[in-house]
Amino acid sequence: MCLEWLGSSLVLHCDAQLHFKMFKPLGLKHAIIRCWGGIWVGIVSKIRNHRNRVVFENGGVDLVEVFTVVQRKTWSWVTVKERLADFSYSDWCLEPLCCMS
Repeated sequence: MCLEWLGSSLVLHCDAQLHFKMFKPLGLKHAIIRCWGGIWVGIVSKIRNHRNRVVFENGGVDLVEVFTVVQRKTWSWVTVKERLADFSYSDWCLEPLCCMS
């Protein structure tokens, strides 16, 4: 869901370092690459946290919850870290690529 939201159809490597390198598109401005890195961290950390809750607390798998929390956390991170970020949460949810350009 997260990759579709970002307009990507990648098959990513299972090694964390290679996964991170493959996630970021090439040829972008430094600020946009930094946004992609923050999005990667947001996605991976939420998936890890959700998995831990499922495994260690007998929680249920809820992909929609993971996806919506990823959208909220990445929007929050980008709008705080990037001074020029001037877009709404709804814009971020609908068109994240437009918001980063």
